[in-house]
Amino acid sequence: MNKNNLDDLEFLTSVITTMLLLVITYLQYQKNRPFWWIILIVSITMAANAYIKYNKIEKKN
Repeated sequence: MNKNNLDDLEFLTSVITTMLLLVITYLQYQKNRPFWWIILIVSITMAANAYIKYNKIEKKN
């Protein structure tokens, strides 16, 4: 496999994970669960991770 393909795959998995975490955060918030904000912090961290991976891919192109 090409290194660029692996970078693309890593970026896509980060984005998908971020979206799933945001959905989970929303559902936990709607159900008034006490620790939804912890999931929100993890979601923001994953979004930052995906953004860094996106910048890495863009610099190569």
